Amino acid sequence: MGRSILSHFLTISHSSYPLFPPSLCGGSPMNYMKKTDFFRSPRRPSGLRGTGFRCFCSVSVTEPLVPETPPSSVKKRIVSGVQPTGSIHLGNYLGAIKNWISLQNAYDTLFFIVDLHAITLPYETQQLSKATKDTAAIYLACGVDTSKASVFVQSHVRAHVELMWLLSSATPIGWLNKMIQFKEKSRKAGDENVAVALLTYPVLMASDILLYQSDFVPVGEDQKQHLELTRELAKRVNYLYGGRKWKKLGGRGGAIFKVPEALIPPAGARVMSLTDGLSKVSIVLSPLQFVSLYSFIHQTIVCL
Repeated sequence: MGRSILSHFLTISHSSYPLFPPSLCGGSPMNYMKKTDFFRSPRRPSGLRGTGFRCFCSVSVTEPLVPETPPSSVKKRIVSGVQPTGSIHLGNYLGAIKNWISLQNAYDTLFFIVDLHAITLPYETQQLSKATKDTAAIYLACGVDTSKASVFVQSHVRAHVELMWLLSSATPIGWLNKMIQFKEKSRKAGDENVAVALLTYPVLMASDILLYQSDFVPVGEDQKQHLELTRELAKRVNYLYGGRKWKKLGGRGGAIFKVPEALIPPAGARVMSLTDGLSKVSIVLSPLQFVSLYSFIHQTIVCL
């Protein structure tokens, strides 16, 4: 579904060498390439014309890259998602889903269920599977129109994890150590119980956004820092692998990623807990903190 980001990283875009240096691709520039008829690039090294190429990653995209100056008729793209960590509550609705209904009419929208983010904390497999289906049902019940928006499960698109790994190689560890949410959640869970995935959570979020060349990202106040990291990471990758310096070494130059902008909703950017007015709603801490949207809809259907 996304643009050909991984192909842009890992396939040949110049007559001499690929975009990424050999150190990031496991040896010589051609080691990670193999012949296939599935992906045909308009640019091929001399001596290899008439042959298609694909990288060893699981994604091969035939879509062209997004033009730097798209036509005015092309809608701006928005990407957003909700974790299936339990009951969808009014905080999710007011802060995200409610705004999607109006956004889907004016933008190219992708709304997905971020189940990979949900496993950064302890979880039960069966419960997560059920919660994922319930979340999809909530999306549709709240008015998300699949004829206008793309709805999918994050883990079903392997490119999210693959791009995350590439982005991790360009992410300074100091950037992640400064994330406020990581400090808060690790303190509550205890350092000995904290998984590495909780630390790298913002990199996966960056992958979710950059993979689809998003123009805007609806975020609440608690996610603004993560989006800022995404923006800085996009700029860093563009500088390292898309700038003039890399062009002189044989790369194609130009920006690889769009730098997304925050889209903060006029209301619901931060919905507070019903038991603690100083804390944000969290289903992880206590079910008494929120009003379940799923229970409300389920009761309404039963009554009908």
